[in-house]
Amino acid sequence: MSANTHENDHVAAAPLGVPQIDAFWSDFSDQLASLETLEGAEFVEQANALLQPYAPELSIELEGRLKEPGGKLVITAHGNIEQFENVQALVRHAPQGLPYGVQAFRSRTLNPEFSMGMQGFELSCTDVLVAHYDAGGILGLQLSFGKDIPVDMQEHARHMAFILLDHVLGEWDFSVRVGPIEFAEPGEQVDGRQPLSLFPPIFDAFQRDTLGRSYDYPQQEHDRWISLEVRARGADEDEVPDLLTFHDSANALATRADLPHFITWRLPFSSQETLDSARDAHDALDAELRRLQRGIQAFARMEGMQSRTVAFYVDDPDYAMQLANQLGAEHAPGLKAELQVAYDPSWREYLGLYGAIHLHEREWTEDAA
Repeated sequence: MSANTHENDHVAAAPLGVPQIDAFWSDFSDQLASLETLEGAEFVEQANALLQPYAPELSIELEGRLKEPGGKLVITAHGNIEQFENVQALVRHAPQGLPYGVQAFRSRTLNPEFSMGMQGFELSCTDVLVAHYDAGGILGLQLSFGKDIPVDMQEHARHMAFILLDHVLGEWDFSVRVGPIEFAEPGEQVDGRQPLSLFPPIFDAFQRDTLGRSYDYPQQEHDRWISLEVRARGADEDEVPDLLTFHDSANALATRADLPHFITWRLPFSSQETLDSARDAHDALDAELRRLQRGIQAFARMEGMQSRTVAFYVDDPDYAMQLANQLGAEHAPGLKAELQVAYDPSWREYLGLYGAIHLHEREWTEDAA
């Protein structure tokens, strides 16, 4: 196999500010009457001319025809996950009165058997063969080709295969829910491969049945939590270990598009009383986010006898942080809170722990057997 050619590790781009976003939508609304007199390609060209001064890495596309059933504007980052936060922010602030929907990210193509040509070379979805596997809680792919590719076109064909994957799986699924991708060497046999044109339902079934991603909130009465002692490498055995309480059932929501923000809330404590206060504040935030289905707790970590940190994935970080401050003042007054937020649509922070914990669980099971 060739080296990994797909990464969803990323550093988020500079966020678009609300004034920038509002200025774009104001310009768009002002021009809407004239824009709607244009046909598809001209509409897209003029709409993007309005967008580029504010968000040059993003684009507007059309799905269907505006003002007809199913017609919508699509904001895309062309698969550049570094810009996904800006795509979602732009859609979140879209005007309410538009006569059609505004969607973040390209949908899957309705025709998964299409072909494309670039630089005189043609590749179809039936020419790209896909095998898949569990890469530690995320889907990994092994790609090969069902037809001979000239040596001088190998890299070009691989680039085209990525474009086909993006269209067949959709922008979010391909960029966020696919992890490592490897290409087989010419002539190498790969077990379980299928044409890309047949892959979408296989992908969905693997997410649901193998990775456990129902994308529904887990029922609290069936929640599974895993507690582990954590010691730094080389730490003295007499030192009090950290205690990690991992929310295993949150895996059902991992990579859900409306929960891309990772928040950690650290509260220090110096006694059992202040520890109880910190726990009450954390539990109150967890309960409220779950009640509204606006977030889920990923894990909690007791750092020795000094502080307790809880991590959440949430839809709106500003709302969640404001709520945390309110509940902290109510349940843990006087404790100096530390709140941090990161954009993590791939749930790297959670799935890194999930993969490691379940790898060790399998090893323990095999050892016991």
